[in-house]
Amino acid sequence: MSSGNEYASKFEARIAKELGEAGVSFKYEEISYEYDEPLRKNRARCADCDSTNLLRTGWYTPDFFLETGVIIETKGRFTAADRRKMLAVKQDHPDVNIVMLFMRDNKIHRNSTTFYSDWCMENGYEYAIGHPKQEWLK
Repeated sequence: MSSGNEYASKFEARIAKELGEAGVSFKYEEISYEYDEPLRKNRARCADCDSTNLLRTGWYTPDFFLETGVIIETKGRFTAADRRKMLAVKQDHPDVNIVMLFMRDNKIHRNSTTFYSDWCMENGYEYAIGHPKQEWLK
């Protein structure tokens, strides 16, 4: 978090303000979810058996928990590591209603033809660009 600010980014602060102005009760980064993510096969091997089928346990702390049951994850940049984490979280917690809110619908990397929205559609994540969808707030 940046000093003097309760939110990790200006985008998160703007979304918190929008939610408050809309009269939506929310909690910020209140609960964390444990997830297991496969390690990339070219990066690590088991010291005992030399297997490359390894898992890393991590913790995911979403940004906004709405009273409606929707969890909003805000993203300015949506890196490859973020995408791997979100796939692992969805696999380990399929009943948790996480939606993605992007600042802009950028390409996933400079030379790609895939945008953040394309990734969400392909991987079963509801998303919005710039502002939360009204149906998330009701």
